[in-house]
Amino acid sequence: MENSLLDIEKNTLYQRMIVEIQDYAIILLDEGGIIRHWNRGAQQIKGYSAEEIIGQHFEVFYFEKDVTDKLPLKLLEEARKTGRVHHEGWRKRKDSSSFWASVVITALHDDESKIIGFVKVTRDLTERKLAEDELRKSEERYHKMLSEVRDYAIILLDRDGIIQDWNAGAEHIKGYSSSEIIGKHFAVFYETHDRENGLPDQLLEKARTEGRAIHEGWRIKKDGTRFWAMVVITALHNNAGEIIGFSKVTRDLTGEKMAEEKLVNYAKELEMRNSELEQFAYVASHDLQEPLRKIRTFTSLIRSRPEDTTFVNRYLDKLSVSAARMSDLIDSLLNYGRLNSGRNHWEPVDLNIILAEVRDDLELLIKEKQAVITGEDLPLIYGITSQLRQLFFNLIGNAIKFCTDNPKIVVRAVRITRQELEEAGFKGYFENYFCLTFSDNGIGFEPEFAGQIFTIFQRLHNQEDYAGTGIGLALCKRIAENHKGYIKASSTIGKGSVFSIYLPERPELPGISS
Repeated sequence: MENSLLDIEKNTLYQRMIVEIQDYAIILLDEGGIIRHWNRGAQQIKGYSAEEIIGQHFEVFYFEKDVTDKLPLKLLEEARKTGRVHHEGWRKRKDSSSFWASVVITALHDDESKIIGFVKVTRDLTERKLAEDELRKSEERYHKMLSEVRDYAIILLDRDGIIQDWNAGAEHIKGYSSSEIIGKHFAVFYETHDRENGLPDQLLEKARTEGRAIHEGWRIKKDGTRFWAMVVITALHNNAGEIIGFSKVTRDLTGEKMAEEKLVNYAKELEMRNSELEQFAYVASHDLQEPLRKIRTFTSLIRSRPEDTTFVNRYLDKLSVSAARMSDLIDSLLNYGRLNSGRNHWEPVDLNIILAEVRDDLELLIKEKQAVITGEDLPLIYGITSQLRQLFFNLIGNAIKFCTDNPKIVVRAVRITRQELEEAGFKGYFENYFCLTFSDNGIGFEPEFAGQIFTIFQRLHNQEDYAGTGIGLALCKRIAENHKGYIKASSTIGKGSVFSIYLPERPELPGISS
């Protein structure tokens, strides 16, 4: 008897515990879903008193669409089959307002395992749901903002550097659509030599160890063109501090880079021009003064013995040589000055025509020295016709002048890549170049002078035996530079010389219109 009383007391306490719980709506349903019991939590959450709700079907808490879709009945059926069902969704209070409910329906069984009803426990998670929705919307807005930024390429990488996400700026700057690039390694943007040297992996490793890596350098677009990129790679961590990936932000600074290089080149050019002015002062006081001094001397001598025809003729010849020397110097200086004027017209130039015109200009010298000049299948390039003609004229004229017997000059051209140019010792800014070579069988020069010969007024050979102004090769160097190219020379004494000129196939730079 005492045990029965204790059991009754326990059941009473248990029922009172359930009835007075306010954070959870605990509802007893019969087998058909009719409400049979209702606690204070249910009244607080749903708004109904026990007298108002007991006896109604629990679908009263569901909105019309869920009732039409038979969601309440489906949940009961799932609980019958599996013993328990969990569901979250919007539910309806007595005043028709909505709340986000987390619901667990558990089947109740008798001693013979027959279902006799259900217990339905509901928790109001509206605040959590609204916070999650706001967070999701915030993330969506943030992702939308990043995806539509066009001035920066914003890329998400996994731990191994595989591209996971791609914004509009990345497509705009690099040229790939997201479907083309997602799933590939970000090393695809790097030049061959950077990949071979492991630069992409080095940047990831730096970001792993230091949190981020910053780098500037040339990168490759989808179409193969290059751009100057400023890159920041940042390591991304989970709550445990483990690296889960990287963000990579890239900005195209090609315009700034070109402006910077232009400024540096301009400063170098100013420095070079100052040096040239000093050299000009020197040549004006020596080279130009020398023929002038001779002209004055020879004129004075002729005046002293005007009646002596033989004497006069001899010094008239010397006057002519001195005048020609001065004329050559002045012409060369004028030609050099024109290269700095900036008034140039860029156009397609057939180098075969240029070679033919220079042959005609040097016809008398070619016949006199019995020179043989060969060159065919020369390319069409984009350049300044007058300057390229001057380049050919100077190099071929020099080759003939500095040959003692039967000059043989061969002009060739081959297309080379930027990598081949850089292997030759020059920095490449374009995809393709032409290498023009002028080879001769002349007297040559010592290899250590290969760089000096392009300095203005520099002469390597005896002025009496090989007259020259010292300006011609400096002019050739300036012409190559004006075409965004380079020139170099190689030689061995007594075995001739080779002059190589590297010119871009199409120098598409700011300031050069096509």
